[in-house]
Amino acid sequence: MMMGNPKTYLAKAWDDRIGCAMMIDVMRRLTKERHPNALYAVGTVQEEVGLRGATTSAAVVDPDVAFAVEVSIAHDTPGFPADEVEALGNGPAILVYDGSMLPNRNLLDLAQDVAAKHKIPYHLASIGRGGTDTGKIHLNRAGVPSLVIGVSTRYIHSHIGIIHRSDYDNSVRLLTEMVKVLDARKVAAL
Repeated sequence: MMMGNPKTYLAKAWDDRIGCAMMIDVMRRLTKERHPNALYAVGTVQEEVGLRGATTSAAVVDPDVAFAVEVSIAHDTPGFPADEVEALGNGPAILVYDGSMLPNRNLLDLAQDVAAKHKIPYHLASIGRGGTDTGKIHLNRAGVPSLVIGVSTRYIHSHIGIIHRSDYDNSVRLLTEMVKVLDARKVAAL
């Protein structure tokens, strides 16, 4: 549901309907673009109870690089210290830490470089507790360079989650541009 600010949307279960929507939109954009990759968009299950779907999906796909497309936790509500604010409208959240993994540093740097080159606003974020599918994907075989791109969301895990449309649109742009630049040479350098 569109709220009073037409750029803010309220809905239940953004975690992780937003990720499914992002995958669809990235795939749609890439059907019109040349890129050097075989791309898999995978919706997993049981993330909240042990990252089980990520484990089996990574084993089947055996990716060279992985992105988890997720919500990120907006802290722009009363009760959070001003220095910990992750706010709606600040662009995609690129996670530098979650409770299940640290991202591949070279992939993290590449995402920031791509965002800067394409003038995509972003911010760095972390999730101290819990984890994302990358927690299992990055452990597949000898390891998979992995990164989480998230849309800041207020009140995750509730029926009244709120997102900002520009964060979603810029997340899709960032992921699309990342796929386009990740050729064999760049993947080998990760």
